[in-house]
Amino acid sequence: MNLFKQEDTIVALATGNIKAALAIIRISGKLSKEVVSSIFKTKNFKSIELEDKKVLHGYICDNQKKLDEVILFYMKSPNTYTGEDTVEISTHGNPLIVQQIIELLLSKNIRMADRGEFTYRAFINGKIDLSEAEAVNDLINSNSSQATELALSSLQGSLSNQIKEIKQDLTTLFAYLEVSLDYPEEDIDFLTREQKKENIQKIISKIDSLISSYSLSKLIVDGIKIVIVGKPNVGKSSILNSILGYKRAIVTDIAGTTTDTIEETVEYNGVAVTIIDTAGIRYHTNNIIEQIGQDRAKSSIGIADIILWIIDSNIDLDDNDKQIANLLKDKKDKTVVVLNKIDLEQKICQEKLNNIFITNTVINFSTINKTPIEKILNKIFEKLNIKDIKETKIFLNTRQYNLICKAQQNLKKIYNLINKGDSDEIVSFETQNVLSSLNEILGCDVKEDVLQTVFSKFCVGK
Repeated sequence: MNLFKQEDTIVALATGNIKAALAIIRISGKLSKEVVSSIFKTKNFKSIELEDKKVLHGYICDNQKKLDEVILFYMKSPNTYTGEDTVEISTHGNPLIVQQIIELLLSKNIRMADRGEFTYRAFINGKIDLSEAEAVNDLINSNSSQATELALSSLQGSLSNQIKEIKQDLTTLFAYLEVSLDYPEEDIDFLTREQKKENIQKIISKIDSLISSYSLSKLIVDGIKIVIVGKPNVGKSSILNSILGYKRAIVTDIAGTTTDTIEETVEYNGVAVTIIDTAGIRYHTNNIIEQIGQDRAKSSIGIADIILWIIDSNIDLDDNDKQIANLLKDKKDKTVVVLNKIDLEQKICQEKLNNIFITNTVINFSTINKTPIEKILNKIFEKLNIKDIKETKIFLNTRQYNLICKAQQNLKKIYNLINKGDSDEIVSFETQNVLSSLNEILGCDVKEDVLQTVFSKFCVGK
């Protein structure tokens, strides 16, 4: 991104570059009104003055040639998304027409926008802070209803407001420290050591609350990856189909029907759930295709949030089960065991299972008896400790999380310094380090390379 050329007027397609009923071309910058006025004509082929927040109907023209019939909307700075003069052209969504209009605009001394440059300008012009700018991209890329709500909450300032509140508490403490350093002999009521410790502890509690929300909110935003494993013909594909609600995988009595991974995503309780059905794991196979599928199954285990180990409960455990148990021994905290086909004679119970794999997370299941698939899904959510989803309003991305953890470490250091009776000068210095981390979350005095990284993740046109 050309961070230093904010004087340029920029243009980009704000909607998808596909055939559609409509497409919106966005122009932002000081030349927006002048440039668009020069190519916009009314029905009678006359020029017209663009007025703030007035919708106009007419044509985009290249000299005497009409390129398309459009709707025009001009917004005067600073009351716009970017804080600059902005024009949005609603045209027919034919990519050829869109390209012609954009090329015409580019010939008028404006340039194509970089990734996220409209939102970057909104940030630079004080319309939003950096955490809210990041929430814009999260909102665009959200893959479930709860992820959308979380991103919208952040865009509306849920994280920013808490960071600003913590900053205010810390700034007040910092002011007391500075006064005690500047006027040590004056008759001023300084904070006692206990008062300082109490204030720091309150701030640490607020920071801890933010950090504790990270794991859950990350699952909501990223979604849950569930990998289904087990021997061939134990019912893995049947369970996949039950979760999806339709027959995605082929189900037969022939062992080894699934020779590759099958991946599908559904939404459950407002969270995106990606299910990966894998090839049946059996050792000493001579089938090279089956072996490749099993290797992929083992690789999938490494990326899983939850592993569903499916066991045919009417067949005794064998060496293949023991090998799978050994494969999952370090992943017990992620594993849910499903004793499948309980409609038949059961030869496996939890007691027998505990001989090779000790776990309390076991579900009895049968697709024939139409056991509700929610029995498995609810157990998964319980295993991941996902609760109070609708109460979650704060999302920390990795950048913000690392900064808030850094602030937490420095605050604990400050608490220990105060507790030991170290000088206010040292405490004041460490307090500035915490404020620096909080400011970086909001985008105050943030380095250019950080901005480059944040906004490069955006699409062009936003």
